[in-house]
Amino acid sequence: MKKLFLDKDRLGAFMDAIIAIIMTILILELAQPARPTLAAFLGLWRAFVSYAISFFWLASMWTALHMAWDRIERVSQRTVWISLFLLFWASFQPYMTKLMIRWNAERVVQGAYGLVIIITTLNLYWLYVSLNKDNAGTGACGYIAMAEKNLRFDLAIKIIGFLLGMLFYPQLVEIGVLIAAAYMIIGRISLKKKVKKHNRDEIRSNSRRKP
Repeated sequence: MKKLFLDKDRLGAFMDAIIAIIMTILILELAQPARPTLAAFLGLWRAFVSYAISFFWLASMWTALHMAWDRIERVSQRTVWISLFLLFWASFQPYMTKLMIRWNAERVVQGAYGLVIIITTLNLYWLYVSLNKDNAGTGACGYIAMAEKNLRFDLAIKIIGFLLGMLFYPQLVEIGVLIAAAYMIIGRISLKKKVKKHNRDEIRSNSRRKP
């Protein structure tokens, strides 16, 4: 039986739109200062930190998806459903961020926040595995395999932060999320530079071969 593949651009556009909405809603969870003074704004610094961590973590996930979608050629129905599960867990982010803003030092809140992010990351890894199967034999498999490897490091950082937060200092959970996001963003910037250098080298090599 021939495997059914769906329109990858339509799914990619849908995921982009949902993630953009989730990132936009995050700002609505920030409380206004009691008075229009610098001291009142500074008093909300914890809320701004929680917002920034959630925003840039979502941004790092969106970047990962964007780079993968740019390289793949096809998606299966299985991949569509995995993508929907990914969006389901990601949609908890504004709610969890609101709890973090209100009860940042509470171990239960930090634990729930960390678990949602870890489950979302596991879902992203599952999505990569599915994309690798969908695009077997194409040029996308090399990138997807490398993305899977980087995501394993990302997941390890989050799990270590979660465990340390539950055992010692609760805020280590969100610190782990921040470090993981920074690792992924810096890694992708480095990858882009390597790809550009590789492309330049290929152009130079081809130009030298011409008579």
